[in-house]
Amino acid sequence: MNDASYFIHQRTMLPKEKLKGVIRVLGIAGSIVLLISLLGLLVNKSEFFHAWLFSFLFYFGLCTGSLFWVILHYVTNAGWDTLLRRQVENVAALFPLVVLFALPILFDIFSTHYLYEWTRPEVQKLKEYLEKASYLNVPFFSLRAVLYFCFFSIVSWFFRKQSCIQDGDGNPLHSLKLKRTAYPVAVLFGFLFTFFAIDWAMSLEFRWSSTVWAFYLFTGAAGASLSLWILILLGLRKFGYLLQMNAEHYHLLGKLLFAFTALWAYLAFSQYMLIWYGNIPEETYFFIKRNYDGWFYVSLLLVVGRFALPFLFLLPQATKKNERFLAMVASWVLFMQAVELYWIVMPMEFEKNLVVGWMEISIVVGMGLVFLSGYLRNASTVCLYPIHDPRLQESIEVYN
Repeated sequence: MNDASYFIHQRTMLPKEKLKGVIRVLGIAGSIVLLISLLGLLVNKSEFFHAWLFSFLFYFGLCTGSLFWVILHYVTNAGWDTLLRRQVENVAALFPLVVLFALPILFDIFSTHYLYEWTRPEVQKLKEYLEKASYLNVPFFSLRAVLYFCFFSIVSWFFRKQSCIQDGDGNPLHSLKLKRTAYPVAVLFGFLFTFFAIDWAMSLEFRWSSTVWAFYLFTGAAGASLSLWILILLGLRKFGYLLQMNAEHYHLLGKLLFAFTALWAYLAFSQYMLIWYGNIPEETYFFIKRNYDGWFYVSLLLVVGRFALPFLFLLPQATKKNERFLAMVASWVLFMQAVELYWIVMPMEFEKNLVVGWMEISIVVGMGLVFLSGYLRNASTVCLYPIHDPRLQESIEVYN
């Protein structure tokens, strides 16, 4: 019996029956925390909606980044990550759940107008808005939102569904079908994510613009989802699953995390340097708001914590192959992604000082519990790895 055949007969699934109670408790607990968070509407509606948008962007980014890694696997015809791929498929499949998190934001866009200044009737009379009104208007924004959510939800479902069907029939044509589908999907993915980043994040300050904004936001989401992927894999291995995942897999995941850390820094610096050097008032005020008062320390933390520390710690080969160290760096990058999104969204509410109130914490925790419940439900209903993928043996024996 070869290595792959032996591995197939090992623990391939989570104990679904045992996890039912955990999944239910996590889902109920998260829902209760989110319901309690709604009390924030009685305290400060503007803070509530900004905190909700911050949390939504964080979890939406995790799903988007996970879908990117699935698509990249097929576009590049990768083999090394076959053993690991199912876990990003499970996270990406949470898009329909995360879309539900967007409902309060859409409610604000149509009625209360706390988040996006351009939705307010008095602002829609200004010349600066009228120049962009053909794009930034509520009906067109809503139509685009439906397009984004449908595309990401359907694509993530399709890729996971085909992969899971292959677990049953072992037909390699499923892999070939997904590979052929991945090329046009990758183009549409980049196109739609670009406009999503403009609509849901950059238009918070509709007078401001950046030509690398979407790529910058995507790089952060890809790095954060990669970190989540690493943590899930290491967690499963700790509990006795995916035992043939080894230091070579850690090394490759670590190199990817290192690469996206450097790419994030390059884009962040390019955006800042060009805008600051250009010294155009319509552009520089985004950074002025975040470079003074309490937000200056967050900007400094991003330079050190989002780039310098992960870059230096992941530079040696030995640290990328160390299971415990890789988990620590991945946890830190995931945390810094939340800090970065907070830095993007919350200065619109707290212009002078950094504030982290109970609403911001309760909403992100509540969504996190529901998100974790959804992931465990997905992971417990399918095999933990594609047991009949034609490149499974290559992944098990990977060496770099």
